[in-house]
Amino acid sequence: MAWRGTARLPSPTRRSLPSAPSGCAGSTRRCARRRRPGRSRPRSATGASIRMPSTRKDRRPGAGLDVDQVRAALKAHAEELFRAAFGEPGRRSVHEWRDPKGKISMKMQGDERGLWKDFSSDEGGDLFDLVGITRCGVLKARDDFPNVIEEAGRMTGLATGLDGWRGFPKPAPRPERKPEKPKRDQRDWDAQRVVAVIDGLRPAAGTPAAAYLARRGVTDLPETGLGWLPGMPALPVLHRRRGALLVWALDENGWPRGGQRILVTPTGRPARVKENKPTFARVGGFPARFPARKGMEEEPLAVAEGPETALSIRQATGLESWAVFGVSNFRTAPLPGDRPVILAPDRDGRDSQAGLGFRRAVFVQRSRGVDLLIAEAPEPDGSGDDLNDTLKRAGDDAVRTAIEAARPVSAADMEECET
Repeated sequence: MAWRGTARLPSPTRRSLPSAPSGCAGSTRRCARRRRPGRSRPRSATGASIRMPSTRKDRRPGAGLDVDQVRAALKAHAEELFRAAFGEPGRRSVHEWRDPKGKISMKMQGDERGLWKDFSSDEGGDLFDLVGITRCGVLKARDDFPNVIEEAGRMTGLATGLDGWRGFPKPAPRPERKPEKPKRDQRDWDAQRVVAVIDGLRPAAGTPAAAYLARRGVTDLPETGLGWLPGMPALPVLHRRRGALLVWALDENGWPRGGQRILVTPTGRPARVKENKPTFARVGGFPARFPARKGMEEEPLAVAEGPETALSIRQATGLESWAVFGVSNFRTAPLPGDRPVILAPDRDGRDSQAGLGFRRAVFVQRSRGVDLLIAEAPEPDGSGDDLNDTLKRAGDDAVRTAIEAARPVSAADMEECET
């Protein structure tokens, strides 16, 4: 029996987004507050400035932060901390940076990235020490470690107990202990890219990211799951100088493992580059997650291929909506087994590679016991169009009608394969 939605679409609203506090936490005796340059307060839909939230008064500096996780995340800031402590490098290579006099060196690759030594005094340290020197007024991190790790947590977006906006709903979980050695470098590199993106991310409202979505018919933006990422020359991703709508790929704990950058021009049009929707770090098995409207958390979950389609469904129905970043990732998506899931694929031809991949994904998910329904966009078969195209062509009502008409999976919707 097809699912019939009962919720009516409320008037689109854009909720205010809190901004992230900046500067050193804890004792002002040793740590002066700093304001991050170039980061302005977010604005509400009316243009009013949103009040900055304050840090909880009952929380001790550094509480809730995992030293190993913060240390790994700080590696994305090695260059920034070197410059702040020692100035522009006089000599740099892939493996090592040296200060202008050649007396101080820092390792720049692998497990030793961020370790530095002053040959003139035979002293050295790690990135925590540089945070202490440059941001907290201590010569060694151990002299005031709670405040040093708190400031490092702020730098990397990992500080817990804060109400700061980061574009995702929950603080980072603790990392797995004793990870497999061969995977360590890749995991750290992925983490560095995620943290670098967190550091530059801003709320989407009033930016080219919002303009891009408005051109696609999406004006009801969720509070979490996406943001605006300006061009950042030091960002370790493809086309890093171009601004982008950033969509997070989140794990079950709410922590970003990667994402997609939809490159746009300052007026909100798609950038004219060969690959204008690149992903970074890990997206397979980590979908974009856009929350349901209040009161609809127990309704079915809608899952689409792309973020624009998922946002179109959420706007039209209020349902929680996911995007899996491509048809191949329907198969690995961590779909829940305790409520119906509505799949909304693009209208690829049945005999196309995408069509075959979707049928195999349906088989795999049904084999796992997921209660699946399929919502087909009212677009020509084989056109590759989706429910975002429906939104642009016919509006919210047409999208809502397509979702309400979602049908149960049949044998013809599945292609047997290894699970």
